[in-house]
Amino acid sequence: MEICKKKIFFILFLIFFILTGTTFSQIDFKKLGDKKVSYLDFFLLKYENQLIRRTQVLRSQIFASRVQYSNAAVKVNFDKKRNKIETKIYVVMDRNRYKKKKYSPKLRDCNQVRNLIFYNKHGYKFFTQKRDPVFSEDVMIDIFKENFFYNTDFDDAETEFLLDKMFVEVTIFHPIQKTELYCSGKINDYELK
Repeated sequence: MEICKKKIFFILFLIFFILTGTTFSQIDFKKLGDKKVSYLDFFLLKYENQLIRRTQVLRSQIFASRVQYSNAAVKVNFDKKRNKIETKIYVVMDRNRYKKKKYSPKLRDCNQVRNLIFYNKHGYKFFTQKRDPVFSEDVMIDIFKENFFYNTDFDDAETEFLLDKMFVEVTIFHPIQKTELYCSGKINDYELK
């Protein structure tokens, strides 16, 4: 008796789905096209993907006068409560190089990581390692807009609003000394603190 009830229920269930013309696996492009995604979510996805690609700059450049990194990771988060976009960058100094060489990360290294990822420039003079005055906040903003706001529909007011609400945190891990250096600020601050 119990088996008959299950068979009848199953047959009625099949008839219902056949008559309504739907199945569990029926998905088409129209349904996917009708889903709503905010433009901010789209921008954040595009922004994070670009940053992930740009972290390769840290691993691919080999200069004797610059800190070498073996790993880099990026995380972008939109904080609705504080109304800001947070970009967290984590980098690990190269273990093989700093096993032999005694070096502790400095604030300029933190700024250089940010500069290399966002602007593809060091921002510091080669020999003196002092901040390059040519690489000003206005230059940084122009480069940032060119790199991250190209091909978007944001007008100037929206772009300025987003730039004002974008913050970055950079953490450099030293694999041998087991220490870390942390700096943060607005994306286009002249120097992070």
